[in-house]
Amino acid sequence: MSITHDLPVSSIRRIFNAAAASGVQPEELCRSAELDLSALEDSENRIPFTQLLKFFEHAARLTGDAVFGLHVGEQSSPKLFGILGYVAINSQTFGEALNRWIRFQQIRTKAYKFSLKITGSNAHLAYIYQTPRLLPEECRHDSEETLCSIMQFGRMMTGVDWIPREVHFEHAPLKDISEHERIFRAPVRFNKPFTKLIFDTSVLEMPLVEADLTLGSLLERQAEDLLAKSPQHESFTGQVQQLIRESLSDGNLTMETISQKLGNSSRTLQRKLREEGTSYQKLFEETQSEMSKFYLQQPESRICEISYLLGFSQPSAFHRAFRRWTGLTPKVFQSKHKH
Repeated sequence: MSITHDLPVSSIRRIFNAAAASGVQPEELCRSAELDLSALEDSENRIPFTQLLKFFEHAARLTGDAVFGLHVGEQSSPKLFGILGYVAINSQTFGEALNRWIRFQQIRTKAYKFSLKITGSNAHLAYIYQTPRLLPEECRHDSEETLCSIMQFGRMMTGVDWIPREVHFEHAPLKDISEHERIFRAPVRFNKPFTKLIFDTSVLEMPLVEADLTLGSLLERQAEDLLAKSPQHESFTGQVQQLIRESLSDGNLTMETISQKLGNSSRTLQRKLREEGTSYQKLFEETQSEMSKFYLQQPESRICEISYLLGFSQPSAFHRAFRRWTGLTPKVFQSKHKH
């Protein structure tokens, strides 16, 4: 089953606007990124998500702005996101706006998704890429633009200048992160497992200052219709693998736990995976392998801590598994790849 990782061509207009403000015209940017400018004229056109990332890179180079994505986010507005933005704007609270955004996101694209989790007094809003084989550095401008936009939307819609508790990015930091600190006004962490905003749960209860709740209900019904017509491209395998990845940090690693989150029995989960040519154990080990390589490349990472983060009972078990996956010991891999 194929997965569609494209998005409306209108998605790059905010990049054009920000580039034009710095003196780079659309024609120049299109030439550099190898896209026909006429493709922007038809709002029904769609482009690969990787093309969006390419536009970010070319716009950053042409403008000479190392944090171009952050500055695009500063200028963004929910209204640039069509019905997705308008249904969010006309919600009762910021929490309802986020939940609607998460629910209807796939109307716009399946290249990424959002996840909202509550842990104590903290809300964790994660931005998760669905497009395979993307490196964190390739997504830097997009991920920084996205978290900045969401925070700006929250401030605009609530009329409250709230500040996140922490901001996490998967990519490595630039030498100068002063713009990140200026914009977020919160601790900004890099080389993290997930891209996310962490903020006080009280922000979720904040009412939206200009919401039209009647219009919001009408828009929600329209979004429901569009969602029902939207093809469900994500494979069951992809859903399971993403849940495994998210659950590694929680310690909820059993097949029964993953099955419950999907609303299935363990037997049904095994059957569906078998129909797609894989198994829970294979996906589990693939995810452990992927995350182990990520953790081993992070500064100050310790092999004994990584083994427990990945669900191993003993470092020796992690050592044996990693050697089976890569042909190297964790220590040798770490010495070759650590930042």
